[in-house]
Amino acid sequence: MNAGFGRLAILLCLTGSLACGRKTSSSRAHEPSPPPAASSTLSTSSSATPNPTTNFAEVAQAVRNAVVIVTVFDGSGHLSANGHGFFVSDDGKFVADRSVMEGGVNAVAKAANGAIYNVSGALAQMPAQNLVLLKADAAHVSFIIPSSSAVPEIGGDVAVVLSPVERTRTLVLEEKINAHFTDQGGEWFDVAPSIPTTATGAPVVNRRGELVGIVTLRGDSNNACEIRSANGASALLAQITPNMIASWQTMRPLSSPTASSFATKSPTPVKIPIRGSKLVFAPSPRYPQEVRRSHWSVRGSGSFRIVFDSQGNAMSVQTVRSTGNPLLDGAALSTLQGWRAQPGQGWSLVVPVTFQP
Repeated sequence: MNAGFGRLAILLCLTGSLACGRKTSSSRAHEPSPPPAASSTLSTSSSATPNPTTNFAEVAQAVRNAVVIVTVFDGSGHLSANGHGFFVSDDGKFVADRSVMEGGVNAVAKAANGAIYNVSGALAQMPAQNLVLLKADAAHVSFIIPSSSAVPEIGGDVAVVLSPVERTRTLVLEEKINAHFTDQGGEWFDVAPSIPTTATGAPVVNRRGELVGIVTLRGDSNNACEIRSANGASALLAQITPNMIASWQTMRPLSSPTASSFATKSPTPVKIPIRGSKLVFAPSPRYPQEVRRSHWSVRGSGSFRIVFDSQGNAMSVQTVRSTGNPLLDGAALSTLQGWRAQPGQGWSLVVPVTFQP
């Protein structure tokens, strides 16, 4: 009995040892593998970081819908200048080079999709940075949000995005930042190769597609460009107040009289020589019957600008100086919209109108 008991004890001990061994093996099989957290974090970080080899052409494709070509007319209706610009808001606010717009009294903005918008005037400006914020008669347009954190680095790559309306072979100018300066206007950057003056007002983006700068003419030269920080666009937008009205008076030459004296000075009347001019159909606005029936003696004089397209059609009519009466203004605008000119290059004309009962 003692011998049998001893054999039984040995058998149970061996059985327990075998069972213990399987349990240990099973436990090790379910242990977590070496910590994957580090590799997982790197993977996430890597996927969130833009590929440094991103093609600028792909980045520019998303930006280009907000880029416009601005055609500026002077007081005599002649083409004054062309430049780039880009929308910074859904309602048609856009940034451009101030020196290109200076002295203009009317302009149109042509978008990449072929749309043409009348420019009602300037809202804000920063002469030290050579930047201006203008308002186009547009709504629900593509726009670019200025980046407050993205700053070009020395040796970094950026791209100037041009408008296809300009019909140039190169729509993206790849540049390298080679110098960083600060002056009374703030930050600006020099790049290589040099940027052509036809690119003034164009947006500058990094490989993430963020707006980092704006091309402007250099203050000490009319033949060289520089890149102003995108903070300039943000500063222009910050100047906007509720119910602000765009005005071309803002675009007077910097050497001209003060704003107050300019605002009170009446425009010089312009005589329109119908014979020998480009106009082929120019009826005079009639005194509105609504005013005549009111038995009130209403008089008023104003000036209106007509912008003609290449087909001779009146593309837009803008009030330069109101008659002081909305009904008289409406009668003038309605008639002037029907004016026609000879086909040719687009142009504009300021028309003085005087209403007498």
